[in-house]
Amino acid sequence: MKIDNLEQLFLHGLKYVYDAEQQLTEALPKLVQASSSPELRQAFEQHLQETKEHVARAQQIFKQCGQQPESNPNAILKQMSQEVEQMIQNTDEGPVRDAALIVAGNQAEHYEMAAYGSLKNFAELLGKQEAVQILQKTLDEEKKADALLTKIGESSVNQQALHRSAAATAR
Repeated sequence: MKIDNLEQLFLHGLKYVYDAEQQLTEALPKLVQASSSPELRQAFEQHLQETKEHVARAQQIFKQCGQQPESNPNAILKQMSQEVEQMIQNTDEGPVRDAALIVAGNQAEHYEMAAYGSLKNFAELLGKQEAVQILQKTLDEEKKADALLTKIGESSVNQQALHRSAAATAR
């Protein structure tokens, strides 16, 4: 489909984030299961619940636009998910894997923050005030999830991964 105007670009982008959120509802339980840090596991569980809400919010925006919810296959999130699965297979349970999961989570959050920020701006320009509010709420949750993952990494997991690496090297 050729995109000729901002309205079409907005809907096109919404279809990508809708697919991304659906993919994340499938991927996040794997991150929960692969995490050894209780704090990290809880952060992923909490974000899974938020992600389910993000799917519902995207559906709400589609409805406001007079559209049926529809996905555009999001190859970026699919590739990220495949890389996470490989990382899980290539690491032992523990802080090194947890550090890798935090990186993966941060990468997904940054992608989502960029997408939602652009969609929010498009909605503002298009006069879609209800969509702006919904997108802002989701954007705020993505930023909060990113900050929490960073905090978990910096406050404990990364240091534990360093000590694990040093202990393995000393053997």
